[in-house]
Amino acid sequence: MNKRVYKLLSLIGFVLISVISTNEAFAKEDNALGYTVSPVQPKTQIDPEKSYFYVKTVPNESQTLEVRVQSTKKEDVHLKIYGVSAYTGNEGTIEYTNDLSTKDETLKVPVTNLIKIDTPDITVGNFEEKTVKIELTPPKESYSGVKMGGIVFALDKGKEEKGVSTEYSYKIGLMMAENGDEINNGENLKLNSVKASMTRGKKMVLATLQNPDAKVLENLNMVATMTKKGSGEVIKEKTVQNYRMAPNSHFDFEMDWGISNLPSGDYTLNINAKNYNKEWNLKKDFTITNEQAKKINEESVFKIITPTWLKVISVVLFVCTIVLVVIQFSRRKKWEKAWKRLRIAKKKKKGKRNRLSKKQEKR
Repeated sequence: MNKRVYKLLSLIGFVLISVISTNEAFAKEDNALGYTVSPVQPKTQIDPEKSYFYVKTVPNESQTLEVRVQSTKKEDVHLKIYGVSAYTGNEGTIEYTNDLSTKDETLKVPVTNLIKIDTPDITVGNFEEKTVKIELTPPKESYSGVKMGGIVFALDKGKEEKGVSTEYSYKIGLMMAENGDEINNGENLKLNSVKASMTRGKKMVLATLQNPDAKVLENLNMVATMTKKGSGEVIKEKTVQNYRMAPNSHFDFEMDWGISNLPSGDYTLNINAKNYNKEWNLKKDFTITNEQAKKINEESVFKIITPTWLKVISVVLFVCTIVLVVIQFSRRKKWEKAWKRLRIAKKKKKGKRNRLSKKQEKR
């Protein structure tokens, strides 16, 4: 009985140690960066259920947002803090950046222009906690919809090998609106332009799609069909699902040509897009000139390059194959003639024997 109790207690102890070790491992993994961040919800928070800032604003009336930064190790952690605005990536996802080159013409004032961070560089260590304050000042003029962005808390590990800088960070979302209306029911989608281009070394046809509204376009399912202008002959087709577009943003819908050559000519691009709310049928004609196609096809790194030696070997093998076929055909003709002469000689010999046999029978 004592042995059974001992075994049972040992088993329970082993399980408890395993669970504690596992929890510690997960805790270490969760805190791999050495710090955590958590927003302090302000009184202006529109939706308290959100884990990010979604605040109500009044034109030109500033408010202060706070974020707690907690160190999870003894060593010092140096952080840089900055704002980012939302844009639409070329894979149909909402991304964030402080690069204003991605700004759409319909976005008059991005989030990055509306926030001021009190301490853009901080150091935390030895498990201490600090509070970072962000001053948010909305535009003087009233705006509709929502402005979307975020606040990045980045751990810069400096320059690594070969001068490559790697950045590790946490991001807290920031959305601001003058009311609590639904933000993901955008109703407009535009096809601004279509052109041939080389992107990331690839041969592409790019269709620039735009969400001009200050609302998110969600669950976009699209079928793009490129046809010969006037004939309807389908040249290329692409289908995508569950694309999302940030408010007041645009992106390039990519039709990748792979290793095939980009053809010149006059074309029409039709895009049928729909979500749970609406359907759009977009159409635009465009031209790929001979010069454009030649330049893109020659400069692209995604193409089939046949080495000269392989071309020479291919020609030699082709010629050898032709010669062998001719020789084989000639030999076959000779063999057929020889067999024919042999069959004729056998027939003559057999006929002669038959005649001799008949003469002998008559005697």
